[in-house]
Amino acid sequence: MKRRFLSVLALLLLMIGTPLVIAAQDSKSVWKLTEDLRGTDLGLDIKYPVGWTYQATEGSGIYLAEDKADFKPITDDDPTTIAKGLTIQLIGTKTVELMSVLGDKVTLDDLADYVVKSRGVTEKEPRVDVPVMTRRARIVLGVDQADQGWILAFWHQGEYYMGAFLTAPSYDETLKVAFSFGQMLGIITPLDALPLGDGAMNFSKTQSVMSYPDGWVLNPDKPGTIYELESDLKIDTPEGLTIRTTEVTLEGAKLDKDTTVSHLVDNIIASLGLKEPVEREEFILLGQPAITIRGQVSEKQYAIATQTIVDGYVLQIAVIGPDEETVTKFEPTFISMLQSWHVEKSS
Repeated sequence: MKRRFLSVLALLLLMIGTPLVIAAQDSKSVWKLTEDLRGTDLGLDIKYPVGWTYQATEGSGIYLAEDKADFKPITDDDPTTIAKGLTIQLIGTKTVELMSVLGDKVTLDDLADYVVKSRGVTEKEPRVDVPVMTRRARIVLGVDQADQGWILAFWHQGEYYMGAFLTAPSYDETLKVAFSFGQMLGIITPLDALPLGDGAMNFSKTQSVMSYPDGWVLNPDKPGTIYELESDLKIDTPEGLTIRTTEVTLEGAKLDKDTTVSHLVDNIIASLGLKEPVEREEFILLGQPAITIRGQVSEKQYAIATQTIVDGYVLQIAVIGPDEETVTKFEPTFISMLQSWHVEKSS
């Protein structure tokens, strides 16, 4: 039996991503992800399977289906009608609206519990976390009362909570397409991001690298610092954007070896003198939990910073600009940089 999501959910063209890895699934791609859906409301470029089509609704987001005949049964008001083939629903709601249903402190598990119950899904696998546009997403697999298989993905993005829900005629069919669904999530990219160049920041201790925008300038006197404007190399207060990266041991940062990323963020917020409440978002970088914060650092400096701990090293990337508007405009590029961050393969 199909179920509707929250009645407060507004229509959004959305989606986000990175490969889904789930036990007992097929590890072969069964889709050619060549069709393009640009979600301008959230600045996202989504690739979906060739031969599929999509339809927008006023209250429950965007539906994609391998057979357009399935749009009627999945969008009508009759809960007993179900799709014969594969479908995907992409939906989101503002956090403030969701809080009116689930309370002031919404977690991904709270949201997953609510949707699983409302759609009559029985979970078949343990929940797992994956990065979706480097944000932490909670993944649920299960089957509903009509024996349809489900994959449900939930994540928090700024002022929105997101959902991407795949349904299949059976649970076995769900497992066959789980890898491809993960690929679909994984290749979503931000719109309006600046192109990244051939240059890369090298993190030697963790053997990882990260690309940065084409044409930006490394500061030879300050390792790990990149300037938007070459002229800012010669002045104390940059006029353009600055990217600063850090790779230091926990000991070098004067932190205990059992420090968590949450403790790390609390320490950073205190050292910068940021006033609570400070917005925090959960990410996954290099396979580890990460947290992104944003806020006013000084009268003329606003920053977005992501930090994680990998093998005893504190890793941080921050973009700093003269005001919130300038830094927020750069955020798609910031996300693109995070997506590029990877461990180099040994030769």
